[in-house]
Amino acid sequence: MEVRTTQDSILKAFGLLLQAQSKPRQVKQKYVYRPFGSAVHASRRLTKAEGAAIDALVGKLETLDPRDDANNSEIERLLKDLSKLPVKFVPLKLEQRIDRSKSYPYRSTKRGG
Repeated sequence: MEVRTTQDSILKAFGLLLQAQSKPRQVKQKYVYRPFGSAVHASRRLTKAEGAAIDALVGKLETLDPRDDANNSEIERLLKDLSKLPVKFVPLKLEQRIDRSKSYPYRSTKRGG
């Protein structure tokens, strides 16, 4: 049996502390983010006429179905008209919570638990 001195124990503790610092704690993500289209924001303060024009174009865009191929040319024309105005397109993300809840611990999953 080997006898350890205080200095050996301090060096061992210091080594363990350095190990813990080198690999940070893993934090589980609570949410997952998915792309969810884009929003139209004004790039500066708008006049009433500019605001009305933007609202009219956005209203027309909302009525069109993007999945219908017959609307593609109309959508492109509206977006081109919209890009001439002082607006910027801001990407949106959909936040979905990751469910980590557990089932009831005393119930068998074979019996619907």
